[in-house]
Amino acid sequence: MFLTELSIIIQPYLLGKSIDGLLGGTWLWIILLFISYFISNLFNYKRMVYDTKVYTQIYNDIVLRFLKINNDPDSVKVARTDMAHDIVGVLEGYVHYYIATIITIVGSIGFIYITNWKVGLLVTLALIVIIFAVLVFYKKIRQSINVRNNHYENKVTAIQNGYDTSVSFFNRRRKLEIFESTLQGKNWFFVGTIKSIFLLFSIILLITTSNSITTGSVVTIYSYVNNFLISLMSIPVAFEMYSRLTNIIKRMN
Repeated sequence: MFLTELSIIIQPYLLGKSIDGLLGGTWLWIILLFISYFISNLFNYKRMVYDTKVYTQIYNDIVLRFLKINNDPDSVKVARTDMAHDIVGVLEGYVHYYIATIITIVGSIGFIYITNWKVGLLVTLALIVIIFAVLVFYKKIRQSINVRNNHYENKVTAIQNGYDTSVSFFNRRRKLEIFESTLQGKNWFFVGTIKSIFLLFSIILLITTSNSITTGSVVTIYSYVNNFLISLMSIPVAFEMYSRLTNIIKRMN
């Protein structure tokens, strides 16, 4: 994962150099760019092959240990073993994503400050604003996840009690999922709006404060600013992921 993301973080720099190089008749940078693409694809493939073996073993260990020591009703056992698979889903879906995000944030902001410190300060301010916006919604999302999981533990009991009880159970489950999705949608809307505003002002600030600009340098700095701000979009996902994991682990324990 680490090697993949290191090769990816350097690609905007190589892209900018490739553009300027090709305009000047030099092919070296475009060859290096191709090599970085190949390296990132190769190591990403190796990661995808390996991580499923690891995470499925983690799931089996968690579930079997839980079933061995737990004496809760079958309805609770079924629900919680299903929930435990979310742990594996989060690990498999998000571990590499957040390694990529951390490397992108650190690498991008470092390059931005080296290139134009004023733009660097502006995008750093975006980080503060986005964290504040996410915290506004975080408490409600956490409560929503807890209510939904409490309801889900009664799934088997509802089905055993007949059709009418099942209808009531699944209708309420649908409403809870819609409510949670609405909160997430509002969160993403505000974060996305903040990201777009800061990206626009970053471009204006870059053009108006830089002394010498080439076509390649504009592409490079835009790519790093855009990658940095897109990576900040992972913050609401991180809060939601943390809420899901802590809620499930608490139930498993």
